[in-house]
Amino acid sequence: MAGGFYLGGKWRMNCVFSSDDNFADILGCALISLFENNREQETIEVYILDGGISEGNKRKLESIFQQYERMVHFIEVPDISQLTGEAVTSGRWPISTFARILIDSLLPKEVKRVLYLDCDILVLGSLKNLWEIDLKDKTAAGVMDCLSNQRKQNAGINGEDSYINAGVMLIDMDKWRENQIEKQCMNYIRICNGQVAYNDQGVINKVLHKDLLVLPPEYNAMTLFFDFTYPDMIKYRKPQSYYSAQQVDHARKHPRIVHFTSSFLSLRPWVKGSEHPYAPLWRNYYKRSPWRAKDLRSDNRSSYRKIYEKFYRLMPLPFSVSLSGFLHSVLVPMVHMRKNQSGE
Repeated sequence: MAGGFYLGGKWRMNCVFSSDDNFADILGCALISLFENNREQETIEVYILDGGISEGNKRKLESIFQQYERMVHFIEVPDISQLTGEAVTSGRWPISTFARILIDSLLPKEVKRVLYLDCDILVLGSLKNLWEIDLKDKTAAGVMDCLSNQRKQNAGINGEDSYINAGVMLIDMDKWRENQIEKQCMNYIRICNGQVAYNDQGVINKVLHKDLLVLPPEYNAMTLFFDFTYPDMIKYRKPQSYYSAQQVDHARKHPRIVHFTSSFLSLRPWVKGSEHPYAPLWRNYYKRSPWRAKDLRSDNRSSYRKIYEKFYRLMPLPFSVSLSGFLHSVLVPMVHMRKNQSGE
């Protein structure tokens, strides 16, 4: 069994999550969905890279592990800015997201393979086939993100190179250590003076873009798949190459992992008013969690984002898609590139 780690007569699946206190309840839903849909997996051991989870939320998370008789390790995450000597910024994402580049330092050396999962996911089926996949001598595997050449160039990657969404990654830890990926990531952050395009995902793709196995899209069905038809998605994001319409349609209809990535066209399921197709299912898991009495969150998007969404929906669809595609895939990355070149 190529992907497992043998332990006392059982195959152990090692899963890694990274969270701060604000996402602890969202992590809880991801864990429940993982355990509910992978009961056949004899051993699941979870490492939570702890970016400041409160003691109260830790106890709630621990109760989930007790309920499903699974193992958990909370690992405190060091300050990435102190480690690199640079003032690392993460924009609107939590700084704890950078923790995944530190897995070499943070995880036990006997861990040979890990499945990294973002908190904002639901697991909808068995991950046995994913866990056991042959990585074909690659360090990591993931689902391609849908990005234009200009966006890739901002991350220092050529248009024809692979660029994955790092929310779901299967990682060969032996090769990660052998190739000193953590050290390469830290050096790249220093080269960028802490201002990295697309945060840690940009770092990971820059370092690993020649060393990635591309997974089928059903293992990371992003919000983009549900907000756009396939032709509109391609027109909006302008990738040089991407999955076929049939592959994305299969992922949309039969996802193994749904990833609630942010989108200007929709709200995530823990926000009131979300109409994501999988929001009702997410909320069912939420009602089974220790946070069931906590209200859903309010829509805290900026006024600009709310106005733009209304504008998009009011205008003729071909115009809205074309304008949004130009802004997202051409103009914004061009502006960022010029800022970087001028040292601003």
